[in-house]
Order: sequence, then C-alpha cells, then structure tokens
Amino acid sequence: MFKDLLISFKDNFKDKTRNPFLGTYLMVWIIRNWELLYTLFNFDNDIKLKGKISFIKQYYTENDFTENLWTNLYWAFGLLILTYLLLNLSRFIVNIFEKKLTPWIYKITDSKSIVLKETYNKLKSENNHLELNLEKERESKGRLQIEISKLEQTIEELSTSKIEDKTNMESDYSEKKKSENEIDLMFDKIKKKNWLNDYLDAVDTVNRAENGWVDHGELDESFDYFIKLGLFDISKDQGQHINLAISALGNKVLRRVRLEL
Repeated sequence: MFKDLLISFKDNFKDKTRNPFLGTYLMVWIIRNWELLYTLFNFDNDIKLKGKISFIKQYYTENDFTENLWTNLYWAFGLLILTYLLLNLSRFIVNIFEKKLTPWIYKITDSKSIVLKETYNKLKSENNHLELNLEKERESKGRLQIEISKLEQTIEELSTSKIEDKTNMESDYSEKKKSENEIDLMFDKIKKKNWLNDYLDAVDTVNRAENGWVDHGELDESFDYFIKLGLFDISKDQGQHINLAISALGNKVLRRVRLEL
C-alpha cells in the first residue's frame, strides 16, 4: 500500500513539474533558496535534529515566508513571460529564414534542381485534382460502356427479330408466289384445252352429288384430267361410284376461272 502511495505521489509530482508555471516556480525557489536546500543535505555530522530544526527556523525568521513566496511568484511569472517571448522571437526569426529568405536564396541560386515547397504543394494539389477528374471520367466511361453494351444487345435483338420477320415475310411471299404460279399454271393448262366451262360443270357435278359420290359414267376425259391435276380429292373409289371433293387448289383455280369467264 505504501509503495502504491509513493508511486502515486511520484506520478503526481511529475505531472506538476511538467506544468510550465509550477516548473518555473520550482526553479526560482531553488535558485533563491539554494542555501537552505544545500544546507539540508550537507549538515555537519555533529549537528543533531534540534540543531537542524533551529537552523530552518532561523532561516525563515531572517527570510519572511510570505515575502519569499510573493517574490518567487513574481520571478516565476517574469521568467515564464520572458521565456515565451524569447521562444516566439526565435520562432519569428526561424520562420523568416525558412519561409522567406531560404526560398528566395534557393530560387536565385538553384532554381532548376530545387523546387520550392509552395510550388510543390501547388503542383501536388493540381495533380490530385487531375487524378480526381480522371477517376470520375473512368467511372463515367464505365457507365457509358455498360449503356453501350445494353444498346448493342438491344440492337442485335431487334436486328435478329427484323431478320426473322423478313425471312418469314419472304417465305410467306414465296409460298404465295408459288401458289399463284401453281394456280396460273393450272389455269393455263385448262384454258389451253378450252375446258374452262368443263371445269365449272365438273365442280357443279361434285357439289350436286349426294355426299360427293359421283358415278363413274359421269367422268369424261376432262373430268379425269382435273382429277389428275389435283383439283379434286378422291376419298373413296367403290367401282361404280367415286367419292370426290374439290381441293384447296381446286377452289383457287375455280375463283380464277370465274374471274376469267
């Protein structure tokens, strides 16, 4: 416990002595009372405790404690003020040389190999500003690249869709053209044989027949030709009767014949 108390007192004493005023006051007191301090540690061996106490009492009788205290305070404040004045004066002189004279001398004597701190800081600030703008440009470029990729993908999808639509349209057009050519071909064959009216009669015969059953006796040369061209579909053939129905191609040719006649 005593050890902890001693350590605490020691730490407290160190903190107090680090204080500028208390440290200065302690120094003033030691200088002005050096005789007392020196004597306390250097009494003669034959002087006993009573003699030491008597010396201390006599010392403070000759030197008034209150007066000594105030004198020490004045000196401490004076030294403290003087110390800070000298410190600031020295800082003023150092700053004058470091900030004004030294840069001026460097600028005159070695301007090419030595860069002033002011110039360096200015260039560093400009470089940081450029790097910041470059980073922003990179981020903006990245966002634009993403947008471009999305647009390219959309364009590709639209192009693919357009190509598919075009292909489908071309296919439909080709089928339509093929169908029209086929119709024209059938029509031309019938017309060349002068069987346009015969075709109308054949269609009428099938339409009038009960459930499409036509007697074989009604199938003349032209009727057989129409069947071979695929203008009629045969469902059943029972010898005397044949079941016929006009085909999709036959209907288209029929419309063409009717328009012609």
